[in-house]
Amino acid sequence: MQGTQLKRLIPFAVIAACFTWSSNIGGVKFVPIYEALIIKAQKNSPAYVAFEELVENKKPNSEWDVFANKTANLLEAGKSSAPLFTQKVVLAEMVLRKSPEPIPAANSPTGRMVAQENLPQENDNAWIAQLPPKEQQRVREAQYRTEVLNQNWQEPTFSERAKEVLEKSGVLVGTNINVAPTNKVYVASTDNYGRTRTEPSRPHVDIPNRSGANPASDNGATSILGQKSFVGGADEQASGSRRIVGPIEITGGLAITNEHHIEIRRNDEGVLKELGRVDLVQGTYNIDVEEASGSVVAKLVDKDGKTLGEGSFRLNVVASNNGNYLQGPKLKVLPRTDIAGVVNDFYNTRANDMAPSQTRVTLIKGVTDVAVKKDGAVSMDNVTRGSTTVMRAAAPKHLQTAQIVVSGQEFRSNLYPNSMIQAMQDIVSQQRATSIEGEPTIVWGRVILDGKNISGIDVSIESDPGAQAIYFNQFMIPDPTLKATSENGLFAFVGVTPGFQSLLATRGESIFGYSNVVVEEGSVAVGDVEATIKSEPVPLKVYDAFTGEPKAATITMQSLVEELQVENGSRALMLPHINRLGLMRVHPESADYLPARYLYNDADEFIHVPLVQFNWLSAIKAFLKIDDTPTSGYVVGFVPDEDFEVYIAGYDDFNAHNIVYFDMQGRILQNRKGMGGGGFIIYNVPEDTHEVVVLGSRSQKIYSRVVPVDANSLSILTFRE
Repeated sequence: MQGTQLKRLIPFAVIAACFTWSSNIGGVKFVPIYEALIIKAQKNSPAYVAFEELVENKKPNSEWDVFANKTANLLEAGKSSAPLFTQKVVLAEMVLRKSPEPIPAANSPTGRMVAQENLPQENDNAWIAQLPPKEQQRVREAQYRTEVLNQNWQEPTFSERAKEVLEKSGVLVGTNINVAPTNKVYVASTDNYGRTRTEPSRPHVDIPNRSGANPASDNGATSILGQKSFVGGADEQASGSRRIVGPIEITGGLAITNEHHIEIRRNDEGVLKELGRVDLVQGTYNIDVEEASGSVVAKLVDKDGKTLGEGSFRLNVVASNNGNYLQGPKLKVLPRTDIAGVVNDFYNTRANDMAPSQTRVTLIKGVTDVAVKKDGAVSMDNVTRGSTTVMRAAAPKHLQTAQIVVSGQEFRSNLYPNSMIQAMQDIVSQQRATSIEGEPTIVWGRVILDGKNISGIDVSIESDPGAQAIYFNQFMIPDPTLKATSENGLFAFVGVTPGFQSLLATRGESIFGYSNVVVEEGSVAVGDVEATIKSEPVPLKVYDAFTGEPKAATITMQSLVEELQVENGSRALMLPHINRLGLMRVHPESADYLPARYLYNDADEFIHVPLVQFNWLSAIKAFLKIDDTPTSGYVVGFVPDEDFEVYIAGYDDFNAHNIVYFDMQGRILQNRKGMGGGGFIIYNVPEDTHEVVVLGSRSQKIYSRVVPVDANSLSILTFRE
């Protein structure tokens, strides 16, 4: 009896083991679920997505409590709603629920589904209604994309249906296409797939098959990627948008392979918006834009995310009309240059611009040594576009050269022989009946208009009015009778006060241009003054750094003759399109905010001016017990793109206690690193010309800014590419 009962139980045991034991089908692990599944989790540091947060104060701490009472009056005077310290955020518990899916019965000939019994039936989408409206839209879009990915791919795709329609209409190769007779001779050639053809190119459609093999094509005009020639966003034009179509060219030695792709987007004041498309076969691009502001940027990116080439144009250059289709300019994708240029001898007459032997170049306040090639080429990678640094070049029997260079703009610099500088000083000393003693402090430059030397320009040093300009005649000899530049556009200054100096070029009563230089003892500061007839509109915004509220201010810029009044926090400017470092002074209308010096670039597509309050700076300084150092200043920086660390180049012994990091609301971070969207404060910065360097944690890229610091001054910097 027992044996018989055991035999009866064996089939049921086998069936139960088959259903309970997980199996691997096609490399996918299948685990059957027979009961409602509920997963609960607690998160600490969520990304910036929809979530409910409960603010829980930290444990009582006597020092924090004392400081809260101590700074209450200070913060109240500034009427700032931003708390000083980062609060601990505790998220509500995350709960995921999933009910078992009905499965078809194995013995059901009709394939009907077996209903689940005794299981709670819940509305899977009920939680969506509890999210904010913006997050509800994001979730719906994500669900739609999931449905697209999970569709039945056994059915004909849109491309296959399109091909069938085109074949019926006689458009595709091999159908009813009548080629007009021609007397042209077509030479036999081999296409991308090794086939010999003698026919001219005809219209065709590339349809990638599911096996991943390259599609067949009679004319061989397939995409470089072996897939559809159009890459990018959807081809269907969005409602209410305008489509910009134009040619695209990849040049400068760049090439695209299967490991590369092209990204085209609209960039509006640092925010990436609509995504465009590229037709690699036709050499065209198109992008649907909702607003005619910002610029269209194309990037050639490799598989590691590194940008190899880049090109852009501003949308204000696109002709405006009432139609929905606009003709865009040619978009050239050129090799991306970080810091690059050429250093050669001033007297060099060789065609290959050979640099003096043993030439040495340093960047980032002498921290980085850069190799100099035989042709004088100098380059440094991994530096963000728009960064500024002082390039110092030296060679035997030559005076050191110092020049402010901008990343993304190739520079050209000369090395001046000691004998040449000594001869010039002797001639000037005789002409002025004065003696020039000590280490030479020289400023040397050329006045240029759109690449051509300009005569009749008067050059002066705004920050050193006592310096007198030297102009050179056609024989390159200092001529005391000249009161302005000659045909060669050259000028020089001797005996200039060391430090950060600003050059101003004028013609009559009008300003021609400006340049900034760093003058050092025993060095020649290169300060070419450039000008152009091309100007671009640039939006300028003044706002509270932490609330974003627009503010009124008076602004003085090197590019403008008169002061600029900003009433409602925004203003449109017309600036010359020159890639150079500029300074501006901002005086807020409200006494709650501090006047400060800002850096800008005339070629910037936009200029943002964040304002900070005195009470905010002083309250943090009082709590952290940071001492006051005479003849020192403050530097405040904002880094919107990624987490970072900051340091002052060339100051290894700078006290780290003087560097404070804050979040996007201005609250102190207790770790020693900054967070994206926040920034930093550097107290007690010595009076000098410094290079403030930010190192991105994610990209490991260098953001650098050359900034002059005066006693009791505030400099505000923005570090974005």
